[in-house]
Amino acid sequence: MTQEEQATIDRFNADNWAMLYRCRWSPEDADQVVPQLLELLKSKDPEIQQESLRALFRIGTPAAPAANQVAELTCSNVPMTKRLAVLAIGQIAYELPEVCVGPVAATLSDPECCRDALRILKYIGEAAAGALDKVKPLLSNPDAKVRRDAVKALAKMNAADPQVIDLIREATNDGSKIVREASSKCLKSIGKR
Repeated sequence: MTQEEQATIDRFNADNWAMLYRCRWSPEDADQVVPQLLELLKSKDPEIQQESLRALFRIGTPAAPAANQVAELTCSNVPMTKRLAVLAIGQIAYELPEVCVGPVAATLSDPECCRDALRILKYIGEAAAGALDKVKPLLSNPDAKVRRDAVKALAKMNAADPQVIDLIREATNDGSKIVREASSKCLKSIGKR
């Protein structure tokens, strides 16, 4: 980590991230800050990349110009960088499903990212329907929380698909109470009880 990189990060993190939060409603501030964070994402130092991802997350959708570079970091070999990249892209690019959905769905096989990725896909909803085939296998995941989150994501992604409805119905017989309850609520909300 260079002194310059650290100084930039320190400046952004000062005063409880006031500069970063200001970017949320001030396009002028975002236009100054986001390019600097993009430069920091190019750092070879994982700590600098991680702090940059946290900063972009705090900015939210005004940091969307960084989406493609953040998407690349969802493939990082550094687990924390990868997880922060998933969270950041979900925060800054959920309105850009063509940029967000593919990289997020690609992390579903990573146990450290899976639940975050499912929550993001659920939030994106129908625009994330292209990831259905990657979510469906998670209904048999050994972790009940993953199965529950998969049910919720499927219901939001394509509740009109008869195959999705059948999968959610099957999940009402899951061995876990949390999955059964989530499945029942999803079926009720889509009117397919």
